Amino acid sequence: MTINKKTYALLVLLLLGSSSIMAQSDPVVTAKVDTTSIRIGEQVNYEISLAIDSSARVVFPEGQTFQPMEVIESYKADTSFAEAKMKLIKKYGLTQFDSGSYRIPQQRILINEKEFLTDTFRIEVDNVVVDTTVQKLYDIKPAIELPKDFSKIWRYLSWILPILLAIGGFIFWLLRRNKKRAEAEKYLPPFEQALAALKELDEKGYLQNNNVKGYYTELTDTVRKYYDEKVYDRSLESTTDELIDRLQLERDSGTLDFTPGTIATLQDILKRADLVKFARILPPEGKPQADRMALEEVVKETREILPEPTEEELLKDEAYRLALARKRKRKLLLTGAAGILGILIIALGISIATKGYANVRDFVFGNQTRELAEGNWITSTYGYPPLIISTPEVLVRQQFELPDDIAQQLTIDVFGWESKKRAVSVAISQSKYATADIVDIEKIVDGNLRTFESQGFEFNIVKSEEFTTPKGAEGAKTYGNGTATIRPGSDKQVNIEYTILTFNAGSIVQQVLLTWLEDDEYSQQIARRIIASVELEPEQPQQ
Repeated sequence: MTINKKTYALLVLLLLGSSSIMAQSDPVVTAKVDTTSIRIGEQVNYEISLAIDSSARVVFPEGQTFQPMEVIESYKADTSFAEAKMKLIKKYGLTQFDSGSYRIPQQRILINEKEFLTDTFRIEVDNVVVDTTVQKLYDIKPAIELPKDFSKIWRYLSWILPILLAIGGFIFWLLRRNKKRAEAEKYLPPFEQALAALKELDEKGYLQNNNVKGYYTELTDTVRKYYDEKVYDRSLESTTDELIDRLQLERDSGTLDFTPGTIATLQDILKRADLVKFARILPPEGKPQADRMALEEVVKETREILPEPTEEELLKDEAYRLALARKRKRKLLLTGAAGILGILIIALGISIATKGYANVRDFVFGNQTRELAEGNWITSTYGYPPLIISTPEVLVRQQFELPDDIAQQLTIDVFGWESKKRAVSVAISQSKYATADIVDIEKIVDGNLRTFESQGFEFNIVKSEEFTTPKGAEGAKTYGNGTATIRPGSDKQVNIEYTILTFNAGSIVQQVLLTWLEDDEYSQQIARRIIASVELEPEQPQQ
């Protein structure tokens, strides 16, 4: 069954309401109104007077206790004294914005915790007659948009803020580390790299920590790396003898004009380094520093005999720098993406472990029905006698026309609302029949069920029982479940639960109709809360 506004119109032809009979008591206090006839929006001045002992405690009516009339102002009580008595006068300003005949109900005054009731008054509210030949007509003003509700902002921040802080901290650390590495990896020509590495070796404190092996390892690797790039491209993987033989071959062939002293110095230092690294033979004191200075001279002498770089080599160096920059940028992006993904996965796991899978799912993907169930609700009064109900949203008056033959038998007011995904729908109607003898509650409820069926609802269970509101108003409850379609154009059947509350007093019949998804936890919460909130204006006891 597709629950929509047309469905409301069909349902409310059969949804009718009840009223509470207000008891009238012999007045103990006096009350009066300044007029019994007003036009729409005009004020009725309602006055309560009582003479009491000066020590008596008095509680006057507060809030909207004058319904269907609306309180627009409650004036401060006036006090006067005569002999041993105190006279109190309390005034209220009342009005009504719909034409019709309205009854101001008895008001309850507590004097020393004892209850006293006022008289009732009938107020006629007339339409304002407008002479359109004199008074111009204007368009209806647009609705005023209410400010957005930010009451849930802290709930969302409690989820999002820790994750954003973690991601922000990670990105800050990553960018800072990348900046340091970029500076450290800033491209220098091989000669400058070698000298910078030798200078940095002096600051690492190998010798101060008696790490001679580490000192010689980095010392010889620096020279080998320089030779690997500028002299012999296998210098890093060659043994000492292989490297020396290659250098002598370069000298003998005339390719590089090495001096015998340069090769001999290099050979002597490399062999001593091999002894330190592999045989753990320590050099004499001061020798490591001397070898470091000697190798720096070897590097400088080697640079002097190297040919000038060709244009092709220069372009190759530039291409290397660009490739290095692209590689670093790509690595930064991949590391950042992987880190953020890791933070999200960790946050998801912690959230599921601490708050539960359902809570995380609803927060990430949203759950409108849950938001309605846990949000701020509105308690409103509909019709007269007043039917009080709490709903997630205000029920909107449904506009439709009754067939002529039905319009002669009853007048009807209908209000309805449904959630966007049609998980919950509620409709309220109040109907007044021409005479009480044509009201048949069983036929009305049977008509409700037939209307359901005409909309494609297939009943599984139909039950009926008495229903009593928290304040004792009695009615009938029809409920059960079945299957229907809730989305237009879809053949998918879903399980639906329904409840119809019916109240009857004479020719007045009121009904509350609810439908909701049977398998949705939050739809069930909404339905139970709405049903529990239904109340009729209580019947006043006789004094």
